[in-house]
Amino acid sequence: MKSYWIPIFSAAIFFFTIPAQSQDCTSSHRLITVTGTAEINVAPDQVVLNLGVDSRDRDLSTAKAQHDARMKKIISDARNAGIEPKNIQTNQLRMDADYSEEKVPRFLAYQVTQVVEITLKDLSKYESLTSTLLRDGVNRIDSVTFEVAETRKYKDEARLKAIRAAREKATAMAAELGQSIGKPWTILEDNASPYYYQSYANASTRNRTVQVSEEAGESSVAPGEVSIRATVNVSFELQ
Repeated sequence: MKSYWIPIFSAAIFFFTIPAQSQDCTSSHRLITVTGTAEINVAPDQVVLNLGVDSRDRDLSTAKAQHDARMKKIISDARNAGIEPKNIQTNQLRMDADYSEEKVPRFLAYQVTQVVEITLKDLSKYESLTSTLLRDGVNRIDSVTFEVAETRKYKDEARLKAIRAAREKATAMAAELGQSIGKPWTILEDNASPYYYQSYANASTRNRTVQVSEEAGESSVAPGEVSIRATVNVSFELQ
């Protein structure tokens, strides 16, 4: 007769009490969460011009030489207007052969194209500078964007106003329910709704020439205002 050894295991079970402060904070606090938004409208103090320069000729070297002469004149005009070299940027140089759209395409000319971005910080010079640039070789004004140069202080101001708006909203909502708010529990800036800058003026143009009035006392510039917005999410304790 065989004998079997049957092991016997004993287990000890320990119960631990988790301190309340280590539990999820939301389980022991009644919170109200609100969103505050604030927007500040500021008059722009600079304008960014994206300009196009196109030169054409059946001879590529001639087209390039004409283009270089135009570009030098445009850069000189910008510097004469007091614009610093760091605010004058050339890019997107292209040289293409242009053909007709006939069944058998015919060579028409070589086209040299380049884009110049100029940031003008003195808006009083906008009209005169634009007229000069158009006269000296700019074929297109692709876009005109009015901006605020120093945005940091307006960003901070908008954020503070958004926080105040959140507190006012939470106070009013809690009072309606017979409650009051306590200290803030969480404060988050809404990165999904970042600051944005948008001119309210109809100041942008795309792929067309801007007509600039030169009559005395008449201005074609309407910069409007730039909007700077901030949004925050705040949770307050309910008391």
